[in-house]
Amino acid sequence: MLLPSPRDVRRPRTGQALLPVHAPPSWGGESTTAVLERCLGRWRRYEAGRVDMTVSPHDDMLVDTPEGRAHYRGVGLSALRLATEAMLLTGRTEPRRILDLPCGGGRVTRHLVTFFPEAEVFVADLDARKVADVVAQFDVTEIASSKDFSQPLPGAYDLIFVGSLVTHFDAGLFARAVNAMIDALAPGGVLILTSAGRNWAALAGVQDRDAGLVPLRWWRAALSLVGGKKVSDRLRVLESDYARHGFAYTEVRSWTRLYGQSYGGSFAAPSWLMRVVEERPDAQVIGLKERGFDNLLDATLIQRAG
Repeated sequence: MLLPSPRDVRRPRTGQALLPVHAPPSWGGESTTAVLERCLGRWRRYEAGRVDMTVSPHDDMLVDTPEGRAHYRGVGLSALRLATEAMLLTGRTEPRRILDLPCGGGRVTRHLVTFFPEAEVFVADLDARKVADVVAQFDVTEIASSKDFSQPLPGAYDLIFVGSLVTHFDAGLFARAVNAMIDALAPGGVLILTSAGRNWAALAGVQDRDAGLVPLRWWRAALSLVGGKKVSDRLRVLESDYARHGFAYTEVRSWTRLYGQSYGGSFAAPSWLMRVVEERPDAQVIGLKERGFDNLLDATLIQRAG
């Protein structure tokens, strides 16, 4: 399968057909009421129970203030709302195997194990310390995954939740990761993929311009010699690659050295991501919620044919 570059999306195409076209949700003959009741039952049990909010010292996602802790918990809740929407769209309310990738310090994992207590939850992350903490605290199972997605993910999952991960990948690795995740879905399984879309791209541009930055261009050296304005490589790719093709990426060299592969920040317009998915005859987009995760990242719900 060819991996798209930012320039590949210039040519219009419809992608491969998924049969049957315009298929209704596969609810197995159940009534809408039954599906809604099961979702409601999960929320009632979740809210009546207790989420373990003990945060590992290795978890760098928590700002330890009252506002920061409220936000940390709210991010997990937004993941559960997306999982609920996936259940409503598919009628599949009893996932048996769930993957949280990357799990980090358990910001979302702690909510998944409470919301789906009967499911087997699997986790993976490049930070071994965080994985060890999450496995010990929440009694979940670690899986091995390749950082460049050159190897298949082990197992088959009914639900895969992907927090901020592809937001750090260039176009080739982004597409390869998405395909590996779809491959890891069981028939009928759902991938919840979060990505930095047009909202984040616009916000990044405003932040850099408000900071007095200008796009990085060939005259960077001249600017530095005369004490000119500070430059922004991010603005350069937003005004060129993203504006023309719907995808932009900037590398962060310290992260690249840390992970041993190009790593930075990416912006993927919904249209660009749709063209990655539409290459597959076995996957369909069942939902797109811009700013659906943490009121910042887009959330795309992708179901594998089953």
